[in-house]
Amino acid sequence: MSRIASITLFCGLLLSPLHFWGQKLSVEALEQFKKAEAEFMPTVDSMNRIGILDERISYAHDFVKALSQVLKQENSFAYPFEELSTKIHIIYPEDKSFRIFNWPVEYAPAHFRYYGAIQKSDGTVIPLVDYSKKIEEIDPHKVFDNKTWFGQEYYRILTQKGPDGKPLYFVFGVHHDRQNTTIKMMDVLQFAGDKVTFGAPYFEKGNYRFVMEYQKGAQVSLNWDAERSMVVFDVLESEVSQPQRKHTLVANGELDALKWTNYQWQWVPNILPVLKLKDGQAPINGVIPELRN
Repeated sequence: MSRIASITLFCGLLLSPLHFWGQKLSVEALEQFKKAEAEFMPTVDSMNRIGILDERISYAHDFVKALSQVLKQENSFAYPFEELSTKIHIIYPEDKSFRIFNWPVEYAPAHFRYYGAIQKSDGTVIPLVDYSKKIEEIDPHKVFDNKTWFGQEYYRILTQKGPDGKPLYFVFGVHHDRQNTTIKMMDVLQFAGDKVTFGAPYFEKGNYRFVMEYQKGAQVSLNWDAERSMVVFDVLESEVSQPQRKHTLVANGELDALKWTNYQWQWVPNILPVLKLKDGQAPINGVIPELRN
């Protein structure tokens, strides 16, 4: 889908029924939303599952048009789209001030195009236009907007209080469209009226986001750990001792973390170090012999 078409479709463009954060749905309106949702679900299924991959984009266009029409309706933010949420991501921050509709479409084997829209609680819809194919290297000091969005599949929104007391929204996403690598990212999402930006210097070294790029197919974690109150992630290591070759990076078994301190994400190393033994040494009941009493 072109940038212009994406903007047009979305701009032309939720949790209990009847009442949701100040919005109310009549029984009649609820039934209308349910009917509209049911009507576009076959299109969503085709978008996700049809065997001819390049046809999925056409179904994605049809779904975007249908969703846009529904989101135009008064109090659409009050409708939860429960069935749709089993097929695409619909995620909210803790304060429920907005939600993100977000999904990937596999248009070729192991290659994806990303779609998204942010709906604010007042009904305003901001389309997210996937610009990732034009971004070869993610600039750690660049601000992106909805028209230059680095397309990805979001899986968490984490809220922290900013220096002005207002909430900061950190979004966690994964991008699978590179040839040999996968990208996981933690970025900050901010609003200025009806505009949205991604990226701000809330990370170490003045970086605007935290990015991990590694071997495609490798299992690598980046997520909030509520028990530790930190963002925990796998430490990456090159299989051939050449870390500049990102397609060789895999998890080495260690865990590092980011801790929110003085309005910055500060690096915390080795929260789960790898147990390294000397030659001929073996742990007994998980304890290294020289450390036993």
